[in-house]
Amino acid sequence: MQKFSDLVGKGFDTSKVKATIRMCTTRLGMQKNKLVNSVKVQRRGIAELLAIGKYDGARIRVESCIREDVNIEGYEVLSLFLDLLANRVQLIAESKPLRDAHNKRDPSSACPPELKEAITSVLWASARVGDTVPELATLRKTFEGKFGKDFVQMALSNTEYSVNQRMMERLGMYTPPNEKCIAYLRNIATEYQLENFDEDKLKDPNGIVASAAAASGGPTAVDPSLQKGAPGCVVTPSGLFLPPLTQPRDAIDQRLLRLKRA
Repeated sequence: MQKFSDLVGKGFDTSKVKATIRMCTTRLGMQKNKLVNSVKVQRRGIAELLAIGKYDGARIRVESCIREDVNIEGYEVLSLFLDLLANRVQLIAESKPLRDAHNKRDPSSACPPELKEAITSVLWASARVGDTVPELATLRKTFEGKFGKDFVQMALSNTEYSVNQRMMERLGMYTPPNEKCIAYLRNIATEYQLENFDEDKLKDPNGIVASAAAASGGPTAVDPSLQKGAPGCVVTPSGLFLPPLTQPRDAIDQRLLRLKRA
């Protein structure tokens, strides 16, 4: 793993930054594959519970399955932001800090405005998935040397609300609402052709499911921007609808709009 001490005194080394980003992307891909396999195993186990009528057990286990599925989507968004930075690393390297009213250099002002969302999103994610992708910590130190500690702290706490909201939702703590869980179970029953699937049992107010639904806040209103059929939306295997992040400027931005699984 590239150490921050190796970067001190050498400026923003674009080759090393690109190499670190490639390692981040590779590690994210490995972790995503693990989660994909885990979701497949969990879906099969949930299908077995539904087949023998263990609806309460299936309802409880499906929350973990959905969370991992949502995390996969978060990794996809993060990977696309990393691709964006790798392709525009020279722009970052050539950016210069401005001077404030006291004629002092402000490192954070060197961040290109069009890359602020991508950079702060990557920095925010480094504190959430750093255990599985340690190269993100190296990248965070690199950006700290370029833009200063205050900029990194701003990104970690998202005080300027520049971190991508969709990525935050998918990499943060997520408790799926009851209707989402039931829809996911219905999808599993269809996938495994469970003809005896009884959705009404999942809505039984006397079962454990009712308590689980109450704990998760029950059904929630759906953001109109996430409605199926909205321009630029993509429906994912977990049933979520992803809207466009930005208006596309090039091929990388177009990939950010799609957010499709490989």
